[in-house]
Amino acid sequence: MSEIKVSVVCCEDSAAKRSQIVETTVDASWLSDRLIESAEQEVAADEARGLHNGALHPEHGAVTYLQEVKEGGFSVLVGDPENLQETFFGVGSFVAFIDTEGPGHASKVGPEGVKRTFRLLKGHVDV
Repeated sequence: MSEIKVSVVCCEDSAAKRSQIVETTVDASWLSDRLIESAEQEVAADEARGLHNGALHPEHGAVTYLQEVKEGGFSVLVGDPENLQETFFGVGSFVAFIDTEGPGHASKVGPEGVKRTFRLLKGHVDV
């Protein structure tokens, strides 16, 4: 068995449901057992998205959006929408998004751009 460290963007357990980042590990088989689709993505340097959520999938319901950074990197901004905290994820990082409620998270690509593998997985990763 091969364990993979994953940073999970999820909702905090409060009425505000602000986004937060929690660390967990998953077995590599968990990824293959739950895989719906996979794609290679390349995003240009400095591209940014404002607040958004890891929404429920129209066909599969609760899903995990998992990104594995291959080159470059990107930042995820979480917490209080008026004072977002930024965390950068570089090569080798696995970042999962399951924040389906609250104000959501923001993101921006680093100055080198990012190449990543995107995986859509059935269900939510446990945190």
